[in-house]
Amino acid sequence: MNWNIGGNVIDVLPMPAFLLDIGFVLLAIALFWFAKVLGELLEIIQKPPLEGMVRIAGWLLIFTFAVPHYLANSVFKPNLTADQGWWYWLWSFRTFSFIGALVAGILAIVPAIQYWRWTSK
Repeated sequence: MNWNIGGNVIDVLPMPAFLLDIGFVLLAIALFWFAKVLGELLEIIQKPPLEGMVRIAGWLLIFTFAVPHYLANSVFKPNLTADQGWWYWLWSFRTFSFIGALVAGILAIVPAIQYWRWTSK
């Protein structure tokens, strides 16, 4: 399904990218569940609550990966043949989304490693 707005094409459902974005939103939901479980486990062993970092990672995946990745593939990628200036925005959004995924991954792994260190003694 394509829309043509002001001479620019907008692909509403860029299928491979849309499925990837749905997968990352589901991963963020799994991170929210993991944060809840991790918070309960940290409470049991009486350690500082680090599950907030995992929740932040889930929100980062949604707002810095899924949304910019969807915009890059639905708005910028279909218009690359019309205007070469779209390349700048495409790669800016893609870079932003993958850096966001990297930061989210780091924020999710740090509390898990801390929990592992605390319980392996």
